[in-house]
Amino acid sequence: MYGTIVNGLCRTGNTIRAVSLLRIMEDGSCKPDTVVYNTVIDSLCKDRMVDDALKLFSKMDEKGIFPNVVTYTSLIHGLCNFDRWKEATGMFREMLDDGIAPNVHTYSVLLDACTKEGKMKEAKGILEVMIQRGVDPDVVTYNTLMDGYCLQGHIDKAMGVFNTMVERGLHPNVFS
Repeated sequence: MYGTIVNGLCRTGNTIRAVSLLRIMEDGSCKPDTVVYNTVIDSLCKDRMVDDALKLFSKMDEKGIFPNVVTYTSLIHGLCNFDRWKEATGMFREMLDDGIAPNVHTYSVLLDACTKEGKMKEAKGILEVMIQRGVDPDVVTYNTLMDGYCLQGHIDKAMGVFNTMVERGLHPNVFS
């Protein structure tokens, strides 16, 4: 029940109230789990309160609550949104060191950050690593790469990505 309320508070922009409820849970008999922490961490990152999210992440560790791919992806996304590249890549390495495999969303977040900065070589490298690790890119991943190429004026490369996406059996959407 607490998790549902925390989720509702975060979805309605009441992240501070969700944090307060999380504190009550921590002090009470109904301890929060990874999902509750993830909900609050993601909401803090979306509310541009990344440092608070990082503190909460540290608190998880202190309490013996293990982060998962969602925890790390939310934090990486938040850090990338503030151009905190070193911390984002450090968080990615920590994720790998903890034995947590990145998923398609994690790679898409990193790819998006690179394309927005015009780092297309790095973005393409992320895509290659993703495929090498057995994570199949989805339409969002390819759209992000195409958008990056278009922003750089490389329409031919964007078309090449589009064709690759179709060859891999993915159906373009309105963003494509």
